[in-house]
Amino acid sequence: MSDTTYGNAGRHLRAGLRLSLATLAWTVATNGPALVLGVVRGSLVLAAFGLTGLLDAAGSATLAVHLRHALRHEAFSERHELIALRVVTVGLVAVGVTTAAESVHRLVSHPSAHRVPAGMAIAAVSAGVLAVLSHHKRRVGALIPSKALVADGWLSAVGAALAVVTVAGTALTIAYDTWWADPIAAFTVGVGAIVTAVVMTREEPS
Repeated sequence: MSDTTYGNAGRHLRAGLRLSLATLAWTVATNGPALVLGVVRGSLVLAAFGLTGLLDAAGSATLAVHLRHALRHEAFSERHELIALRVVTVGLVAVGVTTAAESVHRLVSHPSAHRVPAGMAIAAVSAGVLAVLSHHKRRVGALIPSKALVADGWLSAVGAALAVVTVAGTALTIAYDTWWADPIAAFTVGVGAIVTAVVMTREEPS
């Protein structure tokens, strides 16, 4: 897709920009603390959830630049579309592979379980917020149209799903003191990140 003028698409572009900025603000405010809690308390699934959310923030920041450029110049840039997609996909693969590998290591080494109720609360709230943001980003992305915004919407959907996985894994750790719940949940997060990256790569403009 070459640079194309979008006459009356300004309203949709502004809506996409607002959604990208809202996602950026939310993920930085919630996933940052989740990552810190996960690292400090040794919860792999919580750390993976936090890091994946910060990747969503990076993608949203790139999209915000992209959409502002489109509004300013009344043209949509293929180069910015590709950058927005690749910022997220490369990071997702790295996080997915690292998380999955560490999960297998922990399953073999049988570490002690860690309780992080604050992290579970953050993930629980994030599940609902990210689900709403995902729906609106995919809808507005189709109206613009922007494959990058639609893909980012799917990333938020996966973020919501991973939040649910995080809550489940942490809840099992708290309720039953099971050492295996955290690495198995984290492994699910890692695989989900890799699958999402593959799907988003297919969305790249040709």
